[in-house]
Amino acid sequence: MRKLPITALLLLSFSIIFAQKEIPKFGDIDKADLELKECEFDKDAEAYKLISARDVRFDVLAGSFTIITENRVRIKILKDKGLDEANIKIRFYSQNNYELIREITGITYNLDNSGKIVKTKLEKSSIFVKPITNQVSEVSFTLPDVKVGSVFEYKFTDQKQSVQNIADWYFQDDIPTRISKYSILIPSIFRFTNQILAYNNVEQSSELVNDKIFYGGSTVSTQSNSKTYILKNVPALRDEPYMAAEKDYLQRAVFQLSSIEYPNGEVDEVGSTWPKLTKDLLEDVDFGAQLKKNLPHTQSLDDELKSVTDDYHKMILIHDFVRKNMNWNGGEAIYSSQGIKSAWDKKSGSNAELNFILIDLLRDAGLKAFPLLVSTKDNGTVNTIYPFLDQFNNTMTCVFIGDKKYILNAADKYNPFDLIPYDVLDNEAFVVDPQYGGWIRLSNKNDNWKNIVSISADISQDDLMEGKAAIYSYGYSKNPRVKEWEEDKSSFADLFTKEFTGMKVKDIEVKNEDVDTLPLEQKLDFTLPLSSSGDYKYFTLNLFQGLEKNPFIADDRKTDIDFNYPKSYTIVGRVVIPDGYQLEELPKNIKMIMPDTSIVMQRIIQGENSALDFRITLDFRRSFYTAASYPAFHEFYKQLFNALNEQIVIKKKTNS
Repeated sequence: MRKLPITALLLLSFSIIFAQKEIPKFGDIDKADLELKECEFDKDAEAYKLISARDVRFDVLAGSFTIITENRVRIKILKDKGLDEANIKIRFYSQNNYELIREITGITYNLDNSGKIVKTKLEKSSIFVKPITNQVSEVSFTLPDVKVGSVFEYKFTDQKQSVQNIADWYFQDDIPTRISKYSILIPSIFRFTNQILAYNNVEQSSELVNDKIFYGGSTVSTQSNSKTYILKNVPALRDEPYMAAEKDYLQRAVFQLSSIEYPNGEVDEVGSTWPKLTKDLLEDVDFGAQLKKNLPHTQSLDDELKSVTDDYHKMILIHDFVRKNMNWNGGEAIYSSQGIKSAWDKKSGSNAELNFILIDLLRDAGLKAFPLLVSTKDNGTVNTIYPFLDQFNNTMTCVFIGDKKYILNAADKYNPFDLIPYDVLDNEAFVVDPQYGGWIRLSNKNDNWKNIVSISADISQDDLMEGKAAIYSYGYSKNPRVKEWEEDKSSFADLFTKEFTGMKVKDIEVKNEDVDTLPLEQKLDFTLPLSSSGDYKYFTLNLFQGLEKNPFIADDRKTDIDFNYPKSYTIVGRVVIPDGYQLEELPKNIKMIMPDTSIVMQRIIQGENSALDFRITLDFRRSFYTAASYPAFHEFYKQLFNALNEQIVIKKKTNS
């Protein structure tokens, strides 16, 4: 988010408004669209985006380039569930007026009882602006009089004090789109790297536009390139279980400025290579300069460090100190906004500021620590070929000790030093340093998710399973549970009861929440009502693992499956049968193996008249499955959950 001053160069005629070919004018509505009952190519759609358009151009304001973006959206509401589409929220970078959202206009179209088109305009008093952080604000409004059958549209102008921060354009959304159009007018002096990431046919056109620039005291005639991209009948991309970042699958256009070529032949490389990007970041006042700040030393930390001689334990000590003494304020960015000295004084800062503080303290202790540009799971996969800075949304910490690299996130109080933060796992990341910098893969085959459940229970005469359970959570299974326990102990029982009608949990005891090297131990007492029919009672052994419901019930799938890490489940226990009852035929001991051996489930049950002992294990050796492999995966999962949820049956003894 950098402002590029222009001293000897001014644009004279970049105020062209693009012709809206194939798109009706704002305010004009075809009655047929109001009478439309469903999307032609998606009969189940709750809403239908009739128009999605963006025009990008450059202008000069106050001696600096400004990106002017005209946005327009028109949506048809088809079902009640689609009504939320009329609630619009637009976030923008508001600090120092870097970005402005202006000229917001909206109209809702309805048919009255006589079939006449009725227009209702969005009132300015219904448009609200509020700060989200000290950097980001939000414009929000709701289109008026929207109901099933309505069509509404809105448009607004986005103005940025920038020459290079062009937002990606998404042809696709979670509702179907009739026509998506993206136009950009590129001044002749700019050289952009761009990608069109689409599997449907994108109509592309390009034409030269005459313009003039004032440079070096004289007017120079030149030409600019007007590019237009159109995609029609774009299918919706709907959320699917264990789906990676939506952005990775959305069809889109990406532009990033690489250089400026001035009329005198001078070339300004803006971001053409990764070494250039590294140099620029390390010279930036909100990035590299923060790493040179001298933070006031803390006596307690200095005293503790005196007793530690090796880098490994110094890293652990400093990481723990920052996690325990600093608080993340929720801000996500690759730059610092308030500076690390201010964050240090407040004991609170953005993810970037907390990690800059961590790096500063690690370097003071003599460790090789560097800023790490990352993209979190919800932000999408990183492209290592193109030096696009905007694809990163977070800065973390990379520490080099011997031949090992440790990935730390000072903003996460619950992730230990020896686990790659789960929200960046299996992505590429960029170490920002001229000597040690470059790409690293955030992957560790030894990191996994593991839960072991031990159950001891009795079946009572009044149709209850009563017992004790101990759950041991390792690796990535531990982190979110520690977070929930520390932040809201009152709702912790929901982890175990939410999928079971009538289950009650009490006397929860949690241990090892502060010990990174030990599993989280959770002990509890529970009761669970049994189902019954006549002389029969039924119960399940599939408890406390979150495996009660099969998430993959859809017959087809558009996106890949990403579990984030290998997983291991174990349930062992003993259930005592009440007097006067006996076990019916037990479920068979089985071993199920996915054809590619990536998933293995084994169940062993041994029973006698008074009790049964059991052991169920389920191992996911892979964490990623392609959409193409879904048919086989789907079938195996159906059989797997049938086996996991197979009921144990006991029968009342008959007098003989």
